[in-house]
Amino acid sequence: MVTFTETEENTNKTQIREIENLVRLTFPPQYERHLLDLNGGRCFPNVFSFKEHGKVTSSSIEWFLAIYDGQYDSLKRTIQTFKLDEKRMPTQIIPIANDGLGNLICISCGESDFGKVYFWDHEREVDYASSDDNDYSNLYLIADSFDEFLDGLFGEDVA
Repeated sequence: MVTFTETEENTNKTQIREIENLVRLTFPPQYERHLLDLNGGRCFPNVFSFKEHGKVTSSSIEWFLAIYDGQYDSLKRTIQTFKLDEKRMPTQIIPIANDGLGNLICISCGESDFGKVYFWDHEREVDYASSDDNDYSNLYLIADSFDEFLDGLFGEDVA
């Protein structure tokens, strides 16, 4: 079972809808429930694995993003930076956590892969201002749903 610490104050559906409206997307229900119940923070266990070019790779979650007015690990500020100020990920993808090394854990709000969780590799960035939103070449599938992602966390921090 995953435990969370250092979470932010409770959020509400109105605050979630504001962010959804900002990006013109609807969050998957499992992720919305996570925001309402916990709103960011650190978790343990925090390690996850995924396949990167056929090889199993591991990383760890440093912080889940939260809805709050703080400067660091704010969902709204991270979305502003990575999706609105610059188009650094596909339209349907939103960041939900970071690994502390510049990479992001993201969830899809798109029709074809709604709710799937991905690792976004900042070292292989795609210029989505000129690329197709279907270019997932720097995104690696971690889990088919948010709950599956949490259930798959294991071990100690690898960062």
